[in-house]
Amino acid sequence: MIFRNAESSDCEALAHLHALSWRRSYQGILAQEFLDNCVEDDRRHIWRARLADPKSETQLVRVAVEEAAIVAFVCVFLDQDERWGALVDNVHVHPDLKGRGIGRQLMAHAVSWVIDRRPASPLHLWVFEENHSARGFYERLGGISVERSLHHAPDGYDVPAIRYVWSDLAKLVEELNPTS
Repeated sequence: MIFRNAESSDCEALAHLHALSWRRSYQGILAQEFLDNCVEDDRRHIWRARLADPKSETQLVRVAVEEAAIVAFVCVFLDQDERWGALVDNVHVHPDLKGRGIGRQLMAHAVSWVIDRRPASPLHLWVFEENHSARGFYERLGGISVERSLHHAPDGYDVPAIRYVWSDLAKLVEELNPTS
């Protein structure tokens, strides 16, 4: 497994993996019509915009590559909330590769990047309330649920989401790297 920063040429691979992940994880959460017909174009639009300026100082897109294919990624934005700090906007692992520690490794990359740039920053993310698998992952990493809110999802509907927060990134590093 190789970890590297995303490049503009990764747009299609990221959009495809993102759409695949949503199709598997968001059944019954997002509208089926959206998942079946629109999600890949929607994600392609997002990734084109995000990768248009790969030198952004406030955005990290880190990918995991296996056998020349992107199999996972994390996307983080600094300074996204005055109180909650950096935002992990995406963590996606190919559904067939979950359970191998790839998501944990990507989170470690993300946390290290945030600490390097904003040592005092907390970290937060939003996860759909019904995405129990992802919520379990974040809770095992010590994420604390601090609020519930309706989010306007890309399918046009409002979906309940939970904000998870890590206030002490040094503690999260310990959780992500238990042998260090």
